[in-house]
Amino acid sequence: MSLFPKPLGSIVLPPLPERKHKAGSNWIVQHVFQGATTKAQIAPSDIKGHDLVTTSLQPPYRDFLLRHRGARKIETDLPVLTSSEPLTYEDQPETFELRWDSLGRLETYADTPEKVREAWVNQFNFLTEDEGTGRPGLRLPQIAALHAISAHFAVGVDFDAATVVLPTGTGKTETMLATQVYRRLEKTLVLVPSDALRSQISNKFVSLGVLPAATVVPQEIACPRVAVIAGGIRTADDAREILAQSNVIVALPNALEASSAEALEALIDGATDLIVDEAHHVTAATWLKVRERFQGKRVLQFTATPFRRDGKRIDGKIIFNFKLGDAQAAGYYRPINLGTVEEYGEEAKRDRAIATSLDSTTF
Repeated sequence: MSLFPKPLGSIVLPPLPERKHKAGSNWIVQHVFQGATTKAQIAPSDIKGHDLVTTSLQPPYRDFLLRHRGARKIETDLPVLTSSEPLTYEDQPETFELRWDSLGRLETYADTPEKVREAWVNQFNFLTEDEGTGRPGLRLPQIAALHAISAHFAVGVDFDAATVVLPTGTGKTETMLATQVYRRLEKTLVLVPSDALRSQISNKFVSLGVLPAATVVPQEIACPRVAVIAGGIRTADDAREILAQSNVIVALPNALEASSAEALEALIDGATDLIVDEAHHVTAATWLKVRERFQGKRVLQFTATPFRRDGKRIDGKIIFNFKLGDAQAAGYYRPINLGTVEEYGEEAKRDRAIATSLDSTTF
């Protein structure tokens, strides 16, 4: 039998199981590995009934053992896979599905916030997309915003609040995610104005959104541990547990207001960074309560407009302003056609009239 590795072609590694940790009435969630498609080779191993699969991914996803059907399970530090079809060094079916048999060292890989941040070292690439060639990457305003953020927080330890203006649809959320990974933020409190945004933003942080698909981070990158604050934090111990178990904490202002004074103090004392999403939706009174507690810390506001809903200008220094006109000039928006619909009946009739108008409009 030849000992030279044989190509397996492209294989799909399955995601790792979800990790969840409860702190009081709130949960910390981590999807550490989202799964990956990779080139691989197979070779015999020294372990009976097992072959060695080597991928093109970085450790700890480079080497796996493949357990043959009927082979005894073994105790090993290497992760072990099984196949839906009989797959060995001698026989490789055209199609097969891989499943985790045992996780080995992956059981504890990146299972703390500190390990996650360590896994992010030198994992971010400043790649700019090119629609003409189909090359993936970040958009130019996202790259520019990241540089502006890094420059603003590069010197000193006492910072003015910074504001980034990016119109809706230009990649504001991914810029937020990229900031978390590239700058390896330690304990980030993300303030959002609505329940819908809390779910949307927390899910984006859990998966890192489109960053892997954009190739600015590897597809096997360790995803962060994300705390979703669905209710008030009752005790300081609960707040400290949330901080100890998470990289990112996503909350609404009213969830912070519903927390005990001791819990809120512990949470803010332990948070290293504050990110405010849709900052123009946060009223001046609510923002003042939070901002005062973060005095001198790193505060980063993302917004589509520098003016609040109450008409007042957003506090903080605008460090990057990508205007609506800039987005239109860059081709991020299609031309806007204004059409008038006259229907004064019930809401259902008005909706049908609008839908009919859209169906008959040429864009």
